[in-house]
Amino acid sequence: MNDNSNKRTQRTPAEIIAETEAKLAKLRMKQAKQEAQSNPQVASLIDERNALMKKKREAAKILGSGPQSAEARIAKHTAWIARISQEESDAQTTLSVAEASLASIDRQIEDLIASQLDSQASA
Repeated sequence: MNDNSNKRTQRTPAEIIAETEAKLAKLRMKQAKQEAQSNPQVASLIDERNALMKKKREAAKILGSGPQSAEARIAKHTAWIARISQEESDAQTTLSVAEASLASIDRQIEDLIASQLDSQASA
């Protein structure tokens, strides 16, 4: 059985030369960039580029869908707000119940003191 899909094709000399020239051009550009970094104008442009890349990364992080995205942070804060609101509601209920209980206890104390005073006065 003859399978042509696994057959390897050999590159022509022209293709090999073109690939080698592309690699050489890439290496020359890399060397030129390294040498250009000693030039103050190029160095300042590189610094500016790096600063812009950082801003771009931060903006993409906020607009993305990861744990540091605005959407995720808003969801976390919404959950915190809901929890805090529930704690606030629970605290209001506790305060109302405690105030009513305190008023009841205060009345009982006053009634007991008054009855003691009445029993002392009649004795």
